[in-house]
Amino acid sequence: MKKKLQHLSLLVTMFLFSCDGVNQIVPISNICADFTVSEKLEFELFNEYEIFAVGRSFIEDSILWHLEYNGSDNFGYCYDLKTGEKLSIIAMKGKAAYEFNNPPHNLRFAGDSIQFYLSENIIKTFSKKDIIENKPMNNRSFSMITAPDSIFTAIMIKLPCGSVLATINPTIIGNPVHRKHEINNKSVVVFNNKEVKSYDIINYGSFGAESGKIPEVYKNDAFIEVDISDKIKFAYAQGGLDIKGNDLAVFSVSGQFMLYTLDINSGNIIKEKRYTKLQCDDDVTSFGTTNDMELAIFDMRSNDKYILCQVSGYFSEEDKELELQKDAIFVFDWDLNPIKRFDLPNKRGYTISNDCRSVYFSEETYDGMTMYKADLNMFV
Repeated sequence: MKKKLQHLSLLVTMFLFSCDGVNQIVPISNICADFTVSEKLEFELFNEYEIFAVGRSFIEDSILWHLEYNGSDNFGYCYDLKTGEKLSIIAMKGKAAYEFNNPPHNLRFAGDSIQFYLSENIIKTFSKKDIIENKPMNNRSFSMITAPDSIFTAIMIKLPCGSVLATINPTIIGNPVHRKHEINNKSVVVFNNKEVKSYDIINYGSFGAESGKIPEVYKNDAFIEVDISDKIKFAYAQGGLDIKGNDLAVFSVSGQFMLYTLDINSGNIIKEKRYTKLQCDDDVTSFGTTNDMELAIFDMRSNDKYILCQVSGYFSEEDKELELQKDAIFVFDWDLNPIKRFDLPNKRGYTISNDCRSVYFSEETYDGMTMYKADLNMFV
């Protein structure tokens, strides 16, 4: 009976949306109108490094951290940013508690520590000093957080207070354990050793799409009907995430140019900014979403004042007509007010420094990796 009432409630909600406009569609902002202040970045040769492995670079203070995906016995090294000197192995492959079975998919710097994000539900935190000083692996200070098996986490971030903020995947791609726990019907969760709080922050009606089935998706040797809401939830779950202290978070939506800020304590959306109209793609084997301008946020960084988004796609109708895709860094304050746009050359492999004051791009050569740098002058 309870499920029938919930289903009836959903139908009533969608009826009200389509007939009376109760859930109003969030307006799509215009990039050119919002970002009237822009600057074309000029990059200069910065340094060369003996880095040959495929991976991802992170820059924090005076250290270059290069996370390698296919290392035979380790997952990358850290280097002196200015001299190029190799300082230490970042993470060692192995089964010991201080080692890694698989390469971390992300790094995050927090004060004197560095957090390694493994799969969707494990965070290992190490002392930066221990790594930079090349202490033996088994002598490095570390701690580990594992999300409860009952929570179908997608993206996690450790708060300064020790709690974890995470997005939740749609249960349709989970296992029976995930599907039986009510918490996974929400979209965001905050947990620690004492309590778990979950929030449902997605206003599905605001996308202007009625609930309904989309083409069947192939999964586990069976065809499963997927609701439009599952695709929307997946896009929210797989986007970017950053925090300002223990109280405020910013999220980006995967495959879109969309941002929203969240009050972590109350679970309320504070601000939301959309530059794309989310559309379900035609690929019946994926949960991907797209938009007619092919805009997406590829990286997001923040400091106490600003949120920086590296975005690629068509920035105007003229760009689309000319099939001219562009790259830029868009800067917002924490109220999601547009501040400035930094236009980038058509390169790949951009890295925004952890302090948000510079941006780098790298080129692979026979001699290793060459890095170029441009300063974001508004932050000097």
